[in-house]
Amino acid sequence: MLAHPQRIMNQLRKRRVCLFGTSADPPTGIGGHLGIAKYLASMDAFDEVRILPVYSHMFGNKRGKQAPFETRVEMCTLLIKNVPKVTVSEVERICFEKAAAGLNEEQKSKVRVGTADILAMLTTNEPNVEFTWALGADTFLDLASGKWRRTDEVFELVGHRMVVFKRLFEGTDLGKGKINDGKKYEQDHDKLLRESAEKWSKLDEDGNPTIRIVSIPSLTDASSSTVRKTSDEIKLQELLTDDVLSFVKEKKMYSFSDSNISNE
Repeated sequence: MLAHPQRIMNQLRKRRVCLFGTSADPPTGIGGHLGIAKYLASMDAFDEVRILPVYSHMFGNKRGKQAPFETRVEMCTLLIKNVPKVTVSEVERICFEKAAAGLNEEQKSKVRVGTADILAMLTTNEPNVEFTWALGADTFLDLASGKWRRTDEVFELVGHRMVVFKRLFEGTDLGKGKINDGKKYEQDHDKLLRESAEKWSKLDEDGNPTIRIVSIPSLTDASSSTVRKTSDEIKLQELLTDDVLSFVKEKKMYSFSDSNISNE
């Protein structure tokens, strides 16, 4: 019996994986990281969505100030435990340890592992996977303007395939008009985003741009920094999933740490 043509096509095409890098300190709920992960997973374009917690920050002034990597991985795992197609990857740790192998502690402190290094390792190790990079609008603009290391390589390693989620303006100080010319700022920002995407985008096999700009309906102004600064449980219930909030309290993290409680 002849195999179904669609089944043959599925076997021949590369596996499609979307990568979403984040500090995840901590990972936020439906208004933030979880909402992004669910949106990406809902896209027919991907077989898998991988969350990549940052291992060692590129900026030296932020190194050592995050929660331990293993802790952030555990929180991400709790975050997406019931979300199909979404996984958590420790590839940043693996890439860093490979780059730092054989070095002493002082030398290790100077090792910088960037997105291009991670993508190079992934594409080498998984040649039958077609990777797409997911990132926020402001981060994409930094990349597109050359502020990242090896900008051209980052685009090339993912075949210029990116999903860019638009910045939220509604409900923020800009959107509420608390900042002068907020509407004009939003319009200028969107215009720059479109122009940057057009500059770096290619056409896929169906003739569609490889860089997609999307609006994620569930996004709010939820941020990890807000979580780290408050112990207001009503606010935290809005910002975090129940599992992540319970974990944060159990491990006495952020505003629940003994030092913060003793200073109140």
